[in-house]
Amino acid sequence: MAVLSPSEAAVREAILAFVASRNPGIAPGAVTGATSLVTSDVLDSIGVLDLLMELGERFDVPVDEESFALPNFESVDALARSIDGRRVRA
Repeated sequence: MAVLSPSEAAVREAILAFVASRNPGIAPGAVTGATSLVTSDVLDSIGVLDLLMELGERFDVPVDEESFALPNFESVDALARSIDGRRVRA
């Protein structure tokens, strides 16, 4: 698995914090960068939408059709890379 850049790691931490807030009973460390957001059931469809809206606002990323591409949800790290790659930087 490739190492995340510092900015990608910041996005990953935001994703993990969001997932933890939606699943208060989940064991610490149960969701990692390798966790699939497709097959793990840590978020339902509304949770995915809420996550993308939060990440879009926090990291200045447009939430559009590209945001919902299935490969982005293969892992927490894949989503972090996608979000970080689409950030609007000044």
